[in-house]
Amino acid sequence: MAKLIFCHSDYRGKDGYIAPHSHECKELVFYGDTAQGETEIGGEKYIFAPASVALIHQGILHSENHLAGTNVMFFGFEAHASLPDGVWNNMNEVKSLFCDIVEEVRNQEWGYEKIISLKIQEILAFLERKNTGESNCVKNLAYCKRYIEENYMQDISVGELAKMTCYSSDRFRHLFAEEFGLYPQNYLMKVRLENASHLLRTTDYSCMEIAMMCGFADSGQMTKMIKKKYGMTPNEIRKSAIKC
Repeated sequence: MAKLIFCHSDYRGKDGYIAPHSHECKELVFYGDTAQGETEIGGEKYIFAPASVALIHQGILHSENHLAGTNVMFFGFEAHASLPDGVWNNMNEVKSLFCDIVEEVRNQEWGYEKIISLKIQEILAFLERKNTGESNCVKNLAYCKRYIEENYMQDISVGELAKMTCYSSDRFRHLFAEEFGLYPQNYLMKVRLENASHLLRTTDYSCMEIAMMCGFADSGQMTKMIKKKYGMTPNEIRKSAIKC
């Protein structure tokens, strides 16, 4: 049986920051319709979006950094939870359960504690269902990463990559970032830049040829992105290799 320890509903403003803290119980957080930001739980960083749910275990340090203002609902509880700390996105199905818990706490009608306990268990069950489905699809994220590394010279879209998984484009983007530290389009650019830099240092291909070989629209785009990442032009990278 789950036991509610505390319950709050609040508004987090844009650029709002919640400093690292912990609780003597587990905590569940529901992020509202305009949520955008990052939470760090036990040293791991997670991206949250509208209808994301965070689970934090007892004694685990966690913080929040909000990039957009949003409503949040959160409560502390005591109950068995086999799930790990983390964030689950696209959890619209539990929004009403969080709202019901807030309402039950506010009204405190007869039997409210038992009703809250059941609703907490239902939220945990939905998270376990989502977690099971996601664990079956983690291998697809690794496959997409390898696909980018092997086909970076092609025109690859996030939509095409998402079709290789069981997720929507938006969900895929966030899961990829959580797993590998970069959004898929940023990882694609990283791979292209690394290969372009390697070719500049080890071959005599022209900038236009290298740009085409690495999937850039043209040499101008490649030059702009290389200078942004490395602080040097393609010619400067090539000359630095010759000096070495």
